[in-house]
Amino acid sequence: MNKIYTYLIMLLILLVSCETSEDVETDSAKIASQLLGSWELVEITSEDGRIGSNFAGDPNYFEILYTGEASNLDVTMTFSEDPNALDITGEGFQYERTVTQTSDHLETEGDKIIDQWTFAYDFLSPGTGWKVEEQKYLYDDTRGSLWVDFGAEILEQNETTLVLKMDYRKDFPKTGWRLGTETNTFYATFEKQ
Repeated sequence: MNKIYTYLIMLLILLVSCETSEDVETDSAKIASQLLGSWELVEITSEDGRIGSNFAGDPNYFEILYTGEASNLDVTMTFSEDPNALDITGEGFQYERTVTQTSDHLETEGDKIIDQWTFAYDFLSPGTGWKVEEQKYLYDDTRGSLWVDFGAEILEQNETTLVLKMDYRKDFPKTGWRLGTETNTFYATFEKQ
């Protein structure tokens, strides 16, 4: 008889502790409502930076690993609703990559790569249709649910601070003859205006 009560108690705990999809949708809606308004970029850093060939078998294979930090920040994101719209203004930021390791035949370790980046389209796309899904992903709703894998992850959000994690993968360089692909993970911190 004691075992039956133990199993019933465990079943009751399991049923009570399970989060329903309605709970997740409600929490996502709450997070989305807290995003409304303007947010100013105050810091952006990156880790696991890599510029390199797409294929290890490439006869011209190269790899550059780096860390990065931004300065001269000029980005404001404004979230509005009915319909959900995202506006991104400003000149972007100056991004400095410090080379930490290279392929054997390259001698660029310690060098710096500095250029100007925009925030719009490199990370988030302005326009209509932003959405929060699974309580943590901010993405372009016009591209559908599968776009969540490419959206920004909300690491922290409160009344005054928003921290986003964004995986980045683009051709390198952005213009001109393509040398390879650049990948890294960006962390962007915004303050509410």
